[in-house]
Amino acid sequence: MARTLRRLTPAQGALPILVLWVLPLAASMLMLLPAIAEPDAWRQLQSHPQLWSALVLSLATGGGASVLALLMSVLVLAGLDRSRALPQLQALAAAGLALPHLAFAIGFGFLIMPTGLIARLIEGGATPPPWVTVQDSWGLSLMLALALKELPFLLIAALAALARGDGTGHLTQERRVAASLGHGAGSVWLRVVLPQLLPSLRWPLVIVFVYGATVVDMALVLGPTQPPTLAVVIWHALNHADAAVNGMGLAMTLLLTSVLAALVATTLLLLQVTLPRLRHWLCAGPSLLAAPRGMAVVTGTMAGLLMLAAILLLALLSVTPRWPYPALMPPAVTFAAWTTLGSSAAPLWLSLLLAATTALAALGLALLWFETQPEGRDRWLIGLALATLALPQLAVAGGQYRLFLGLGLTGTLPGLFLAHLTPVAAYVLIILQGPYRAFDSRYMMVARSLSVPASTAWLRVKLSLLRAPVLTAAAIGFAVSMAQFVPAQLVAAGRYSTLPMEAVTLSAGGNRPLTAAFALCLAAPPLAAFLAASLLGRPRWR
Repeated sequence: MARTLRRLTPAQGALPILVLWVLPLAASMLMLLPAIAEPDAWRQLQSHPQLWSALVLSLATGGGASVLALLMSVLVLAGLDRSRALPQLQALAAAGLALPHLAFAIGFGFLIMPTGLIARLIEGGATPPPWVTVQDSWGLSLMLALALKELPFLLIAALAALARGDGTGHLTQERRVAASLGHGAGSVWLRVVLPQLLPSLRWPLVIVFVYGATVVDMALVLGPTQPPTLAVVIWHALNHADAAVNGMGLAMTLLLTSVLAALVATTLLLLQVTLPRLRHWLCAGPSLLAAPRGMAVVTGTMAGLLMLAAILLLALLSVTPRWPYPALMPPAVTFAAWTTLGSSAAPLWLSLLLAATTALAALGLALLWFETQPEGRDRWLIGLALATLALPQLAVAGGQYRLFLGLGLTGTLPGLFLAHLTPVAAYVLIILQGPYRAFDSRYMMVARSLSVPASTAWLRVKLSLLRAPVLTAAAIGFAVSMAQFVPAQLVAAGRYSTLPMEAVTLSAGGNRPLTAAFALCLAAPPLAAFLAASLLGRPRWR
């Protein structure tokens, strides 16, 4: 294979990813531009009674979730800094990252609702407490669920950034100097580590904020309804039968994208202006501030327990036809929901097929790019991948819908494949670029000097040494594809149904066992993919 790849010119190696990913993505964004010149759509937008309140709610939930997730990640990292628990923390964060947002939202909703498990344990009584938890008007339950779900993502991004810093040795030396000057572990982390970590978290935080402000599936399950978030308003408009309402939805998408871009740019500019003014505080001291180990353990444990409780509750509810309040355990067990799911398993098989094919295709495109292109060309491709994840999903999906409608791909399997490939390829490229480019080419030179064929050397040496990052990228791509809701719903056009579509539809009904069964089916394959990647990616000599 390596010989075949080397025979390809850079143009030939770049062609597949250009045709299957770059051009469809660029064309989808261009399809949104005509909405700017539709005055009727903008007039309808301005007269919408829920526009501004929904916009404020979206920004508040997205911003609040981002700040809360950042604070929790900083607390956990500062408390467990350089401890033996960091490898376990990274493994648990990877498992949390594999859990789809929608599956966690459904389980978390069952956990905190007035008849949920927490109310049964804390409040009890003959009747449920008058709590307003799920779909509260302030969006607090949605904000908390988003923060908990994004915590693993920020932890993995931060741990990767810290590993790169320690690799150069500078960060370790700076820690020692600060400690020798009398600074405690907490002060060292705040004054030395955190200022160097935050710039590396710039893009992950932008992705978390934009996702939280534009999420649809979690907002439909946990978010407020009067008014809903602007993403939900846009979602209903894009699915409306009236073309004029669709146009208003696209105009709202452009408005939300513009507001988010302006907020992100303003925040980055303010940080660039204000951070240098903190040098006096960074140089102050010494401070005997200790590392918050106790708070870190409590925060990390609570977050992990909430995720685990959500999954276990889904498993319990899926075999529980009736669970009257305030009983702590269901009175009976039945597998009727699983029988129903098995008799209508087409969404499950379609989701698995799309996840497997898009993950493998994205992996193939990435390997082809990295093998045939000089490293200097990675910058624009990775920049495009980051921009894809930082753009509101509604904007990408809305453009894809218009593009595929004109090409006749709406309501087809190729259209669904391309819609899923867009975010999957972005994640795979970002994850694989660092390890692949850091590979020491001298290993291949040694193998070739021993008369090993090029294809054998690539498979037995390079791919073997890169097995862990390649399998991790494939597992993340698989999990991302399994969780796709917005683009799949629009492009499917009612002809196909995937697990996220069925789970969102069922969450609005009263069949809790079936909802839990679909949500559990949505969570199990990504978790299994991450477990398989972890086991198969271990070095043979361990």
